[in-house]
Amino acid sequence: MKRKALGKGFGEKGLGLAALVPTSEDKKEGLMDLKIESIIANRYQPRQDFDQTALESLANSLKQHGLIQPITVRKNEHGVFELISGERRWRAAKLAGLSKIPAIIKTVGDRELMEWAVLENLQREDLNPIEKAKAYEKLISEFSLTQEEIATRMGIDRSSVSNFLRLLHLPTELWDDISAGRLSMGHAKALLSLDSEESQLKLANEIKRRGISVRQTEALVQQIKKAPTEKKQQQPAALDPDLIRVEDRLRQSLGTKVKLLQQGKAGEIRIAYYSLNDLDRILEKLL
Repeated sequence: MKRKALGKGFGEKGLGLAALVPTSEDKKEGLMDLKIESIIANRYQPRQDFDQTALESLANSLKQHGLIQPITVRKNEHGVFELISGERRWRAAKLAGLSKIPAIIKTVGDRELMEWAVLENLQREDLNPIEKAKAYEKLISEFSLTQEEIATRMGIDRSSVSNFLRLLHLPTELWDDISAGRLSMGHAKALLSLDSEESQLKLANEIKRRGISVRQTEALVQQIKKAPTEKKQQQPAALDPDLIRVEDRLRQSLGTKVKLLQQGKAGEIRIAYYSLNDLDRILEKLL
């Protein structure tokens, strides 16, 4: 994936990652020591997994040398300090038993809060593909950003944003495999070419069991697609671009997997839910 300079054109006011870095002005007006317990995690933090061993190593370093680079926070609508960046440092400081931590206080809105959280992790390439996909989807569903706007803010190609979002069309059973690297982006892209979840899951299991390469997976996908089966012949026709956009809008609005199946002028809408609580949440949005 071709990467452009991260932070270029970022934010509604042209703010880049430099906005998170301490300046002499920050040190005079925005830098202060905050109590650890007075800080809460960033509600929009895209990273879901924090390596405990790495946190413990950082905590040991903090015990010996203290924290050199301050975290960045904002005071939210409830008067509580909310992390903008530096959650690993904040978690490690708690592990180290520190009572206070140096922090730069910034004034930012919810959209900037999420964009900065995503950008900071992308800058270090810490996010796994599913975390990136979910972060981009949240920017679309909560802040109505287009894929083009996300690409501009994140300094990447629009096609890259689209490729990550497409991962969420795969069966949720495969998300953990992609997050953990058992299936690569190349594997995922090949699996997306298959028409049914059943075929995707079956081939994914073969990839993991036999250690199949991306090139081999692509070849197998072509064989599966060419196989003349009765089931394949009875599958609904491919959706036109307008219906694909409707499908994406429904998925983003409902926050779950949505599939449109068209037969002539009629069709079906299939909406996935993963628990009774999830069903209640979807019904609240629909009713």
